[in-house]
Amino acid sequence: MLNIELKKSIDEYIKYHFVNVTLKNDFTDESENVTKSGKKLGSDNKVTLDQLMNDIGDSFQDKLFSYIDESGMTDVEVYKKANIDRKLFSKIRSNPMYHPRKQTVLALAIALQLNIEQTVDLLTSAEYALSPGSKGDLIVKYFIEHEIFDIMTIDFALDEYGQPILA
Repeated sequence: MLNIELKKSIDEYIKYHFVNVTLKNDFTDESENVTKSGKKLGSDNKVTLDQLMNDIGDSFQDKLFSYIDESGMTDVEVYKKANIDRKLFSKIRSNPMYHPRKQTVLALAIALQLNIEQTVDLLTSAEYALSPGSKGDLIVKYFIEHEIFDIMTIDFALDEYGQPILA
């Protein structure tokens, strides 16, 4: 059972941040249509496919191992702290084409104690996002914003709210 204060705090956080995705349907915001280099996409300023391909950022693997290097942690420390299997971590390290599950990416972000911007960056490189329409994502975001990086505590909270655990 979660600490009553923590549960109340998570409930308030979800209530304040949860967005019912069926109500939010405006995805045509022009500010979103900008490439990494600042080129605006749209009907008046067309960008070629080659320009878009040259604009691709770092891969998930590149981002992850850059964050690991910055952290000063060893690979073993990271995968143990993320509570993921050594074989899975080896697959991530050795196969640049491997696409991990979202929960795995989040577990690695928690293990590395990434802030919310870094977590979003790592998720994006793996083609994922934190959704305001997902209670599980909001719970993970709550813990990151409150700098609580204990994977077991986060998994316990996710389970308490009927959400898939990270590890």
